[in-house]
Amino acid sequence: METSSSMVEFLAGNARKRTRGFLAKPRKTERVSAVIVIHEIWGLVEHIKDVSRRLAGEGYVALAVDLFNGKTVAKLQDGRRLREGITEDKVLGDLRGAFNYLKTLEYVRPNRIGSIGFCMGGGLSLLFACHNTELAAATVFYGRNPSPIDLVNNIHSPILGNYAGADMAITESDINLLKQALTRYGKTFDIKTYPSAPHAFFNDTKESYRPEAANDAWKRTLRFFDQYLNA
Repeated sequence: METSSSMVEFLAGNARKRTRGFLAKPRKTERVSAVIVIHEIWGLVEHIKDVSRRLAGEGYVALAVDLFNGKTVAKLQDGRRLREGITEDKVLGDLRGAFNYLKTLEYVRPNRIGSIGFCMGGGLSLLFACHNTELAAATVFYGRNPSPIDLVNNIHSPILGNYAGADMAITESDINLLKQALTRYGKTFDIKTYPSAPHAFFNDTKESYRPEAANDAWKRTLRFFDQYLNA
C-alpha cells in the first residue's frame, strides 16, 4: 500500500513547547483507524519510524511520539538518564496530546485509536491504557507493569502482550502478576511469551533481534488491531 510520512507537532505535555511526532499514513481518501507508537529507551530512532511506516502499509495512521524532544541515544545509561529527566505526568500528557491530535485529523476514525509500545514504550502503552478510557486497543512488547498493578482495573481496552522468556528485566513472575490482575478485574487480554527470546527481540537493528519470534508477534499484533480497530 502506498504511504506517506512526515514530522508533525501538536499540543501535549509541555505548555511551553509543542511535542513532535513522526506521522505515517496510507494514501487513502476514507477514514481509517490509528495507532500511537511509543518508542524504546533509545528515543525516536529510525527503527520506530520504520514500525510506523509498516503500520501505515497495513492501512493505519501511525503516530510515533517523540518523548525525548528530538534526542536519541546509543547507550542504555544515556537513555535512562533521559527517561529519568521527564515525569510520568509529562509522558502521559504527550500521549494524551497525540491521542487528541489524531482525533482532529479528518482521515482518522476518532473512536478507533490504539497504542503500541516497545520496552520502555511497552510499559507506557499499558500505563496509557490505564489512564485513557477512550483507547480502543493496546499492544505491549516486553514492557513493565504499571505500579501499583491494580491500576489495570481502570483499563477499558483489550490488551495484547508479547513477552520474552529470556528477559532479565521483565520476569515470568512479572508477567504472571499482570495476567492475574487482568483476570481478577475481568479484562480482555491475550498474552504470549516466547521462551528463548531475549528482551527487545523485535528490534531488527539490535543483536537481540529474533526473526521467528518477531514475525509471529507482528502477525499477532496485526490480527489484534484488525479485530479491535477495524470493527
